[in-house]
Amino acid sequence: MSKETIGPKIKQFRKQYNLTQDELAESLGYSGKSVISHIEKGDADMTYEKILLLLRTFALDANELFEVERIDKQLNDWRMTQRKDKKVVVYIHGLNGSSKEAEDFSYLKDEYDVVGLDYQDGNPWELKETIQKEFEKLTKNYKEVVVIANSIGAFYTYEYLSNFNIKQAFFISPVADMHQLIFNKMMGEGIRSKDLEEKKFITCKDGVVLSFDFYQHVLRYEDNWKVPTDILYGSRDNLVYIENIADFLAKHPNSKLTIKQGAEHYMHTEEEKEFIKNWIINSLYQ
Repeated sequence: MSKETIGPKIKQFRKQYNLTQDELAESLGYSGKSVISHIEKGDADMTYEKILLLLRTFALDANELFEVERIDKQLNDWRMTQRKDKKVVVYIHGLNGSSKEAEDFSYLKDEYDVVGLDYQDGNPWELKETIQKEFEKLTKNYKEVVVIANSIGAFYTYEYLSNFNIKQAFFISPVADMHQLIFNKMMGEGIRSKDLEEKKFITCKDGVVLSFDFYQHVLRYEDNWKVPTDILYGSRDNLVYIENIADFLAKHPNSKLTIKQGAEHYMHTEEEKEFIKNWIINSLYQ
């Protein structure tokens, strides 16, 4: 906060609330009124911690004391610098999911900041830049990054985020072979490779768009994923084949598999959520 503006603002606030310098100093944990006196004169600055304490103590809106855009930016910059010694868990949702699902992992908040990566469902080949930019913003300045990804969110992670500094990843019902998934969709819709090549784009009955170029891309995909990865797979998953999971494990020797008996692709029951919780905690803190 600029010394040119903070002093008069603090003095104005103090007089408005009929506080002495001693009373304000005591409420903010300062040793005496001399500190407040120096701040009001512009000889000293007030730390962001004290500004936040002031706002909370007197139930103030930042706009009551400061130019709101300016203080918001400066406080955000300050918070970013505090991240350098912290850890973050980034949750990447699956199809028709939401970044709000990150709240399911709030039990990690004692040690990690837990955030959801927000992206709108769309054609996978159009989401690369969006996901990379959002991930970079969410993980900036953190010393340790852990990813929890669900279904197609796992594909986006190993396909688009392999060059980021990720310490560990947890894949829940991962789309481990996008080529296989597209091929299965084509077979179910009666679409031949030749049809897709000729038309370039075909919209399926459920609105899913298939792209020939993207189909060729995942066929030739160069795998650069090297992050230690825990995989959770449901024994009754009817979307991802266990053979695809086995291939992924073979290509990534630093990955390991846990099978949830009786679970389908979408794990959402309270019992399944509890299983996921124990699975993650046992791996993170083993």
